[in-house]
Amino acid sequence: MEEDTRLSVIKMYTTAIENQKRRLKELIEAKAFLSRSPLTDKPFILASGDESWVFFDCKQVTQNSEGISLVAEIFFEMVKDYHLDAIGGIQTGAIPICTAVAQLSYLKGLPIQAFWVREKRKDHGTMNKIEGGLQPNSRVVVVDDVTTKGTSVLKAIDEVLEINCQIAAVITLVDREAGARDIIEQTGLKYRSIFKKSDFKVQA
Repeated sequence: MEEDTRLSVIKMYTTAIENQKRRLKELIEAKAFLSRSPLTDKPFILASGDESWVFFDCKQVTQNSEGISLVAEIFFEMVKDYHLDAIGGIQTGAIPICTAVAQLSYLKGLPIQAFWVREKRKDHGTMNKIEGGLQPNSRVVVVDDVTTKGTSVLKAIDEVLEINCQIAAVITLVDREAGARDIIEQTGLKYRSIFKKSDFKVQA
């Protein structure tokens, strides 16, 4: 009987997470997915420098009240068993994600520090490159909203490794499936994504 109850709870919890992911995908499709036609428009320029007829503007979701709530729940579920000290990544995509997860982690009784990495070192005050008080030798997860070739994520990885942090995983909201997984996994790190470009049936 106890085993049946445990399995029932697991099933209910899994269903809840699946429902959250389904709703988050709907929001991304409605608010963040942009496409242009080769017949009438110019392609989007990605952070990697590549051109694409498809663009994921995920900040339209991570700055949305429902969207960031779902992102926090799903990311927290993915990292809660990693025994983390901190979660963060490169500005600006990682900032709302790691902040929301940090807040939720406190409410869940498993507090995780948030941090973010500047593209360039601050030129006044503390002169910080990493904001949020990340301590050396911390166990961390590096996050981002969208990855293409992993260039931005690698910048964050380099900075946290510089202070001897241990990276438990790299997690992105949307993987454009343009090489980031291979590049990051070649460093020996675990790479996970909530969604992939192909999940949205994108042809371009």
